[in-house]
Amino acid sequence: MLKALGKAKEDELSEAGIIHTPLFRNIIVAPSLEEERLGYFSSQSLLIVISEKIALECDSTTVQNIFLHELAHALDYNLHGTLSGHSSQFRTCCRILGVDPDFEKSHVRTTLTDSNEKKDKIRKLLALSSSPFENEASEAIRKAKELMAKSGISLEKDDDERIYMVPLYQAKRFPFSIRKLLGYISSVTGVYVVTSCTEEGKTAVAYGSLEETEASIYLYDYLTNATEREIARLRRSGEHVTKDSFLCGALSSLMKRTSDDASDNAIIVIQGRNRALAKKIVFPDTKLSHRAMYSRGGDWKSYTKGQGFGSSLAIPSSFDRKELE
Repeated sequence: MLKALGKAKEDELSEAGIIHTPLFRNIIVAPSLEEERLGYFSSQSLLIVISEKIALECDSTTVQNIFLHELAHALDYNLHGTLSGHSSQFRTCCRILGVDPDFEKSHVRTTLTDSNEKKDKIRKLLALSSSPFENEASEAIRKAKELMAKSGISLEKDDDERIYMVPLYQAKRFPFSIRKLLGYISSVTGVYVVTSCTEEGKTAVAYGSLEETEASIYLYDYLTNATEREIARLRRSGEHVTKDSFLCGALSSLMKRTSDDASDNAIIVIQGRNRALAKKIVFPDTKLSHRAMYSRGGDWKSYTKGQGFGSSLAIPSSFDRKELE
């Protein structure tokens, strides 16, 4: 439904001569790194992410407005080549796309907070249902059922067999630096990255838990945006920089900085779980093979400059490596 809506908006804008290239490539439903985040637009992969909580707990009008809000970010990026946050030019994009002028994300967050509070209350009542005092137990069950009926909330056990996927990169050909970048992201977040080939080209998809897959999107965007800004700065100053070699150099420094035996072992365990689930659920009849990465050479000076950049690049705390508890 949302993809059809997005494509219809693209067609309208294209016919009006406002845009000349697609606004987005795909839509996924996944939770955000931060609970208050309802949606997200990835400028690097042209991907729109909608919070799973929104999709499950909000009405269709709210979901549609959140999608159009993120599509407005995509339009802003398409028209101006950058994301301007919630600026006046972004609000203009919202008006162009028909986002409800009365729509406020804060109202949605309040609704979700209220829903979470009700869930907590239901959990406490269900916990009391095991009380040795018969009257207390029966009253707790009655109140829990009553609250679930009024709110439309039903609590289910977490499904350990769940796995999520996000496309990270799509192209006819994968540069060596992109393959190195995908490997680094896997080593930091624990996602299992699978590259599939079709007539249209290749697509690298990350498989993992909700948190791991969205962390991979954020990390991909953060590193590619940071390196592109630095390369642009160096080129403006007159220096010759090869993007592929520069990114490889930056990743080599980052790998050394984040290397740690304990957390590396933890990541291996997480990757193993994600690979097993992907093999079981997504590719039950497919053999997943590993291909070694190799490079046919590069620009050593650009590689060295990338190493220097990677040695001082500040990685947000949101991307800290996982450790086994």
